[in-house]
Amino acid sequence: MSLDNDRSRIAHLLRRAGFGAGDAELNDYLALGFQGAVDRLLNPEQVADDLDQRATALNLDPSKLVSIQYQWLYRMVNTKRPLQEKLTLFWHGHFATAISKVASPQLMWQQNELFRDKGLGSFYDLTLAVSQDPAMLIWLDGITNLKAAPNENYGRELMELFTLGIGNYTEDDVKAAARAFTGWFFKAERDPDKKRIVSAEFQFNPRQHDETPKTFLGQTGNWNGDDVIRIILQHPASARFVTRKLFSFFVWDNPDDATIQPFADVYTQSKYDIRATLRAMFLSPQFLSPQAYHAKIKSPAELVAGALRTLVVTTPPPAAILSLQKMGQELFNPPNVGGWTSGPGWISTSSLLERFNFVNRVITTRGGKNVQPFDPSALLAGQNLTTADQLADYFAGLLLDGDLAPDQRAALVGYLDLNAQGQPAPFTLTPQTLDGKVRGLIHLTMAAPQYQLS
Repeated sequence: MSLDNDRSRIAHLLRRAGFGAGDAELNDYLALGFQGAVDRLLNPEQVADDLDQRATALNLDPSKLVSIQYQWLYRMVNTKRPLQEKLTLFWHGHFATAISKVASPQLMWQQNELFRDKGLGSFYDLTLAVSQDPAMLIWLDGITNLKAAPNENYGRELMELFTLGIGNYTEDDVKAAARAFTGWFFKAERDPDKKRIVSAEFQFNPRQHDETPKTFLGQTGNWNGDDVIRIILQHPASARFVTRKLFSFFVWDNPDDATIQPFADVYTQSKYDIRATLRAMFLSPQFLSPQAYHAKIKSPAELVAGALRTLVVTTPPPAAILSLQKMGQELFNPPNVGGWTSGPGWISTSSLLERFNFVNRVITTRGGKNVQPFDPSALLAGQNLTTADQLADYFAGLLLDGDLAPDQRAALVGYLDLNAQGQPAPFTLTPQTLDGKVRGLIHLTMAAPQYQLS
């Protein structure tokens, strides 16, 4: 298969710039054309969405990790602004911060909202806000960065993992950055037992700030944290570093310098504007090339949220949170400051089995306490499909974008054309086969290797 028609191109776009789509949502974007779909995704503020009110109505306890994990998954599944949530996921992996050390779900959610609010704007504004974010100040020891004893953790990771990459700074630059960020703390409110922070806001303490001159990346002055970020982003390596991370997430893994340079130029010329940079990527020949199509392994969050969106299961099963953890992606708890793995690292014997099991549990759910049943008849409503061939082609289109080899298609049709005793029998769509065979067909289709690819 290739991206040779609007439907496959827009389906590809919605997988990369979102979490996939069911038929109705895909048709809405199809009516806009490809460029119109890109414009809609890139301007979420122009799309009406009552998601905040719906999420609030869940009445989740914000002091519990599982509650904020569920709330975020609910947003991924139900948002009408998919790129906004996809970028929130990207920035969470880029500026990786973990509950394991922060120890406050409220602060982790506060950071999550920061990514949602600023993720499409200026990378300078975003990096400055992250540098002042209470969760990050805890995570990388900003709150212990004192005038008399500078802590180098944030300054080092800011350059190594967030903005420049190894080889583009020195140990002296790390020391200077640490001094520049001294005095960056926060004012916190704790729970009644004084054990956990429930809210916090950035606070600068001038008495703890090193006011002496600092030489950083070749420039000397009485720099503070704002200046350090500004100087870093002016470094040519920063544009390549940031755009390479974006391209690897949205287009294909490990692009070379020649591929990255045009997008680095857009990023620089637009004054670090993420929206302009992503527009250039989504409208580029690379994004719609065979090299990009079905070329990235879905992360667990992409697989889980995408399966629920496509199958129109709007209330995620509570067990989905544990499934994400078993697949290797516990939301709000990346394994280290480098974030999660990617590519083939997502797939192991145990994680692949959990992927199959999660999909099967969703498809076979017919009801239960706090669990939304899956109704295959809702997907087929108005489709006028009756034969095995029609059903196999429909679900291959919905779930695999039609990317199905002839022998795979023949196996799916053959599965439908067997009776309960395993004997050949032409398939007939009845309430019984809808509840049995069609559910099985969906599971087999989603178990295809192609379904693990975005």
